[in-house]
Amino acid sequence: MIMASRRAPLVLLFFLAFVSLFAVHASAAGAESTFLLAAARTRRKDPLAGLRYHTGGWNISSEHYWASVGFSAAPVFAAAGIWFAVFGAALFLAGCCYCCCPSRSTSYSRAALVISLLLLLVFTAAAAVGCAVLYDGQGQFHGSTSATVDYVVKQSGDTVDNLRTFTGYLEAAKAAGVGPVSLPDDLKGRIDDVVHKVGSASDVLAARTASNSAKIRNALDAIRKILIVLAAGMLILAFAGLVLSACGLESLVYVLVFLAWIMVAATFVLCGTFLLLHNVVGDTCEAMGEWVRHPQEHTALDDILPCVDTAAATEALSRGKEVNYRLVAVLNGVISNVSNADFPPGAPPSPPLYYNQSGPPVPLLCNPYTPDLRDRACAPGEVVGPDAARQAWRANVCQTTGIAGSEVCATTGRVTPSMLEQMVGAANAVGKDHCPGLGMYSEQVYRGLLAVAVAVLLSVLLWVVHSRERRKRSDAREMELVAPAPPMYRHGYRVEEKALPHSPRRPSM
Repeated sequence: MIMASRRAPLVLLFFLAFVSLFAVHASAAGAESTFLLAAARTRRKDPLAGLRYHTGGWNISSEHYWASVGFSAAPVFAAAGIWFAVFGAALFLAGCCYCCCPSRSTSYSRAALVISLLLLLVFTAAAAVGCAVLYDGQGQFHGSTSATVDYVVKQSGDTVDNLRTFTGYLEAAKAAGVGPVSLPDDLKGRIDDVVHKVGSASDVLAARTASNSAKIRNALDAIRKILIVLAAGMLILAFAGLVLSACGLESLVYVLVFLAWIMVAATFVLCGTFLLLHNVVGDTCEAMGEWVRHPQEHTALDDILPCVDTAAATEALSRGKEVNYRLVAVLNGVISNVSNADFPPGAPPSPPLYYNQSGPPVPLLCNPYTPDLRDRACAPGEVVGPDAARQAWRANVCQTTGIAGSEVCATTGRVTPSMLEQMVGAANAVGKDHCPGLGMYSEQVYRGLLAVAVAVLLSVLLWVVHSRERRKRSDAREMELVAPAPPMYRHGYRVEEKALPHSPRRPSM
């Protein structure tokens, strides 16, 4: 039951993350005052309101919310447009100049040749690192979303089974009787109507679940394939450009430049898309946390989830409070009865209760709830939150001796390193909102795409510079080999070539 309560926000978040992509035009009007979800996080500039800050909070039904969150990714989309337009125009002008007035200059710069090669190696390595980050991020993103889809499908299947079991009970009740005495015919007719409606509802739910899960899986698989192909293509493109430009194959380099022009623009567009997704998921995570903490408030979710009543929200809140209270109580019990316990001097260590602990007591973790699940103020000396707990408990860690699981403190302290990790893990479980890894992994994909796009963009410019310098140096060397040697002069007079000393002078032509 505890795992189910923890998983519930996952289902809601996953549902909203995909519904939000199609709910832009829904109405959000309401006469009563609305509690703003994630108001601080969603305070972004709104281009539809004259670049004033959006103050409506998280609301996927509002076009102003989508305009503000889309504007946060505008710089990346603008970079894609500028790159595509400016570099495309530069390629066109370069092609026209090459066809109309070709020139074969042989002057080159050794410094430009060496520096461009060094920078090209650096940016190619950066592109390789970005591709690795992108590949790992897409795998984590796909795994996280697939796991959430699996859980949603399982819960939907359980619901369908429960509905069908319920219809089975109704059928059994309709057939019940003692001898010739049974239920009235009109009641049997009403039972048939209920069975038909419930059966139809379960069939529709099963069909929609199968259809939607298949569409989501197909979309996730398509996204994964696009990211893998893009990572592999950009990596191959970066290394191919490095090799061809180092060899001075300028014509082939220009073919790669044309391909890179399109692929870099596509990478910037994908980068902006994942930045937009990352911001929406982050907003949704925070909004879900505030919604769970304020179930009685009228929020933007009331227009999206009208079936959620006060009783269901109160039950979910109570169960979440109970989980948090029990986790903190268990953790503080270990601190009070084990870590802060004082044993007689000279008593032999007997892990795990007595491991030679000594020194100042370990502060307790603040429990935000009382045993009857009412709000509780933190007592003096208690630490609030996992980050503060880690900092406070770290001062009580001792150096240990002995094997793992039976460590004994060799210095002053009341917490062993292994105990610290377990205590911090429990504190993190208390503060964790069980939001899936969509936000973290979408950010990793976004950063990987941005690194690859910038690295390959700069590499493209260096391909052109380095290949031209290579070609100029090669042309200069060929000219030196073909050109005749200049005549020699001594004291202002031309010295004629002689075959041997004292040989007769050649006849003048």
